[in-house]
Parts: sequence; structure tokens; C-alpha cells
Amino acid sequence: MRRVWALLSSSAIAAALTLAPARAPAASPFVRGPYLQDLAPRQVAFLFELDAAHGARVEVQRGATDSTKGDAEAPKVKTGTKDATHEIVVDGLEPATSYRYSVILDDNTVERGTFTTAPEDSRPFSFLVYGDNRSNAYAHAAVVAAMKTTPADFLLNTGDMVYDGSQQADWREFFTLERELLRDRCLFPSIGNHEIAMPTSDGALRYARMFRVPSPPDAAERWYTFRWSSARFFVLDAQDEFSTGERAWLEKALDAAKNEAGVTFRFVVLHHGPYSSGLHGPNDSLLLAGVPELLRNAKVDLILSGHDHAYERGDANGLRYVVSGGGGAPIYREYRAAKYSQKFEPVYHFARIAIDGTRATFVATRHDGSTIESCSFAAGVAGWSCGPPAPPPAGSAAVAKAATGPLPPAPSAEPARRNCGCSLVSGGIEWLPLALAGVLAAGVVLRPKNRR
Repeated sequence: MRRVWALLSSSAIAAALTLAPARAPAASPFVRGPYLQDLAPRQVAFLFELDAAHGARVEVQRGATDSTKGDAEAPKVKTGTKDATHEIVVDGLEPATSYRYSVILDDNTVERGTFTTAPEDSRPFSFLVYGDNRSNAYAHAAVVAAMKTTPADFLLNTGDMVYDGSQQADWREFFTLERELLRDRCLFPSIGNHEIAMPTSDGALRYARMFRVPSPPDAAERWYTFRWSSARFFVLDAQDEFSTGERAWLEKALDAAKNEAGVTFRFVVLHHGPYSSGLHGPNDSLLLAGVPELLRNAKVDLILSGHDHAYERGDANGLRYVVSGGGGAPIYREYRAAKYSQKFEPVYHFARIAIDGTRATFVATRHDGSTIESCSFAAGVAGWSCGPPAPPPAGSAAVAKAATGPLPPAPSAEPARRNCGCSLVSGGIEWLPLALAGVLAAGVVLRPKNRR
């Protein structure tokens, strides 16, 4: 990372000190989580990391609030071993049912949350899409704040959640910023190059410890499929060349979904997608392997990807795609005029997709809560239908409180490139909030952490 230098006046320092709390809150033994994983109609996994080995148990009770406390049904209790990292699975749950849970340690520390299991019927549902959260904690926090005010049943991340997947500190920052979001909504991840492809990385091992995904016996943890209501999701490893195991698995999984009862929509999720107008451009491995043709033939309704740090929507010969890589990494401008691109904006953002019957409604939202665009599409029908921007969502004012100042604009020139496991990865500037520009003066030099 390039070092970013900022000068603060003594008056600015004094102002900052007046904002500091008089007493730091008591440290929690939870350094990561608890967060939800592998949420299905009848089970859920709770993952968390502690600052030392503790015994822990999870209690799950029907009902999202304590209003059902008098219910005769006893809570489901699952106890884990004494350890610093825990993965506790609770099964025997009911589909499409709200629950509250408590994670209780042997020192009586308690963390609480809620969740709703996946349905087994084809009822309406929605999910949020975001990714490339690394590098800029201010932008990441703003995107998360906007997501927290947006209703959804679960989350999809398009990868590059952290800068270096081998660094525990990077993962702790990610889970700290997303603590409340992941406590109550399950995250289904896709693996990015920054998780596993740094020069000296053991990121693949750490990634496997951080997440639990729905993984059938013939699929690796880096690619998997899951069902939610009337949709089937295929999550891929974009770093693969699609010439061996993953390609064979994908063909088999797509074929099985062609006649799957109750499935109306099919979504593919991966980090570096086949189409993009950004710095990285199209994924050559996918194109050379004929994966887009495979997806068209399987009637995939939408490809969701990241890798390029911007928002893009398009349609490539009947194959719809969205690039959502604006979760915190240095923003990219548009680098090529791709004929299949229909909308491109270099901005921090996320997207929401709502499914009702054979119709999908798609809304892309900036970090400040304003709408980039609102579109829809029908299952099995080519093309997008997009209308004028919708009004800002309720609660968008909370977004401003998540950041210490305005977020930076997109770089006007191509970011620096470095070797980190892909052909073109931005080193970029790890931007400070532009609010610091107002207090530049001779004085104290701040040097943010320099990652190599």
C-alpha cells in the first residue's frame, strides 16, 4: 500500500480528544462473531472466535423476541467443546420460522441474535449482494450501515472480503465491521483472489476455517450450491481454469437444476465474472472454457460478480450480469466501452434482489442510501426492464453516522498494480476520509498501516 500522509493541527487533535469516551468499554471475549452460516430450512451453524479457550453452548428458542417466552416449547441446546474457535450446528428446526438465540460462555458472557430459517416452499424472498470490502474501513462501514437498514433474508458476498486472507488482523477487521449484520443474517461467501492468492498466503486454510458452506459430497468448499425458496444458487471459485473438477461439478449441478421441482430462478455467484468494463475486464479463463455458453444453455438468469471495484449491469447475448465490487476497495473507473454494458458507475454500493413468483426486482444502492437504479427481469425471459431512480430508502440517514467524513471519489488515473495473485489488482491509495483535508496543517504525521 502506498503510505498516505496527513497533517493534523493541534486544534483538530484537541477536538478529536473531546469526542473520545471517558472510559473504554469492557473487552469482550468474542473477537469474531457469533455469526450465522449454512442456514437451511432445518438447521443453522453458529461460528465464533474467542480471545482464549472457553466452553460454550448455544440456546435456540422459537420466536424473534422474548414475547413468546412463556411458550411451553423448551429451547434447543447444543454444547461445543472448550476451545477458542467454535462451529456449533443446531438442527431439528422448522422451515421459514423465526428464532432467537443465545451464545453462552463458561464465564457467563452472553451474545444474542435472531434468524429465520430458509423456506421449503416458493414464497417471496430477498437477498443483498456486495463484495470487495478490503482496504477502506470507512467505505466498508458506510456500505454495511446502509445494508443494515435494508430488509433481506440473507447475504451474498462476491469475494475479496479482506486484503490478505493469510492475515488474522484483516479478518478480524472484516468481522468487526460486519458484526451486527452477520449476527442476524446468514452470509453465503464466494472466494476471491485476495483470500487465497497472496504471494505467501495460507489464505485457503483460513478461509475454510472462517466459513461453513452447503457442500455436497462431490463438491469442494470453494464451490457449492444451495436452494432458497424458488431459486438455486451456484457459487464458484473464479480462480479455477474450469478445465477439471469444478467444470465437471458445475455441469452436473446445472443439469440437475434444469428440472428441479419448484426452481424458477438460477443465479451464479463468483468473484471475477465473465464480463466487466472495469480495470480487470472479462475473465479469460471462463471465456476460453466456454462457461458463458454453458450458463446460457442452463438458462441461468443472472451472474453476480465483483473483482472490479465499481457497479456495472449488462446483458451479453442474453446472459444478464451484475458486477458488485464497491464494498470498500479502491474504486475503479470504466476502462473499456464494452458493447454489452448497460450501466456503469464507480461508487461504493450494494444491491438488493427481491423474488416474487416469476419476477425479480433489482435495486442498486450507493453507500449514502441513494439509489443508483431500479430494474426488474422475468425468469426465462431475456433482457432488463429499468425505470427512473427510486427515492432513498427509509433510514438512509443512519449511513452518514457510520463514516467519519465524506468518502473519496474514484481515482482519475489507473491505480497502481501489484502482484497479488491476479493479472491486474489495484494497489491504489488506501484513502483517508476527505474530512481530513480540512484540517491539514503543520503538526502531527499520521501513518496508516503499510501492508506489503
